[in-house]
Amino acid sequence: MFRKLLACCAIGLAAVVSAAPANAKDSIRVAMITSESGLGDRSFNDMMAAGLEKAKKDLGIDYVIIQPRAVSDFQSSLARAAGQKFDLIVGSSFDMVKPMEAVAASFPDQKFGLIDAGMTDPNIVAAIPKDWEGSFLAGWLAAKTTKTGTIGFVGGRDIPVIHRFFIGYYYGAKTANPDVKILERYSGTFNDPAVGKEFTLAMVGEGSDVNYAVAGATSSGIIDAAAESNTLAIGVDSNQNYLAPGHVLTSMMKRVDKITYDMVQSVIDGDFQGGKTLMYGLKEGGVGLAMDENNKGLISPETMAGLEAIKAKVESGEIVVPNFFDLKPGQKEMGTPPIATPPSVADAK
Repeated sequence: MFRKLLACCAIGLAAVVSAAPANAKDSIRVAMITSESGLGDRSFNDMMAAGLEKAKKDLGIDYVIIQPRAVSDFQSSLARAAGQKFDLIVGSSFDMVKPMEAVAASFPDQKFGLIDAGMTDPNIVAAIPKDWEGSFLAGWLAAKTTKTGTIGFVGGRDIPVIHRFFIGYYYGAKTANPDVKILERYSGTFNDPAVGKEFTLAMVGEGSDVNYAVAGATSSGIIDAAAESNTLAIGVDSNQNYLAPGHVLTSMMKRVDKITYDMVQSVIDGDFQGGKTLMYGLKEGGVGLAMDENNKGLISPETMAGLEAIKAKVESGEIVVPNFFDLKPGQKEMGTPPIATPPSVADAK
């Protein structure tokens, strides 16, 4: 789906424009500002773009996608969009918090949306997919699947929002098997597949046979390494199972396509919730694991049944997956039921 979507979008710094249907009346205009990895990441940005495409089809909107080349270009990109008086400007990066706050203050009548970070500004609605809950399921599945007893995590940058994924993954793995060994690594980049592959092959050398890729466009290299080493990877953000059929155990999907669509719908309905941060967890359908023909046979029926049972416990509140942002440096336990925190938290000052 994403490859077809991208085929009709000319990628450039300025914009990608999608025309509304000819018979659309009073269609709203939406601008999306991508993260620095841009379209074609087969991950977060592509998922948001798919949400806009669905809104075009269902709701008759016009949309523009602006692709900054670097984080330093975020504020100017947002300001340029605000100057064009779009009905909604949606951002797709946690690095966009301060740039969006600055531009929103200068354009108080402009509606903004930001995904993956909390905001309180009156003209910004924020949404956070509970990726820690989805990562919990990924970690549980990895621990139930590993043959070596060692699993891995490769993050893009060593930053709090990526730690959020790791904490969920760790908690899920230790819930499934308290004795599983979990390697934690950070590649330092969100847009270099070669680096992701290098890090992953090194982890495979340490015995890790299931590795969770949380690194934007770098994740494709992590998945390539799984195919090359005959191990398993777990994709992230979008359904990446197709990238290496038989070698992607599953993908932890953040339904940012749904969230983007909901933001657009709220503007159309006159229900824009500026100043609020909306949470999308397992219960709300905001995160989940991808199951399709590309990972068929990798997960036994017994494991699938266990996965559904553990998911129901999260949705009911019986299990509370810890959020990294709620933890304090040096904290020794986390979650409900409580388990020991990983060394990166327990030993932090």
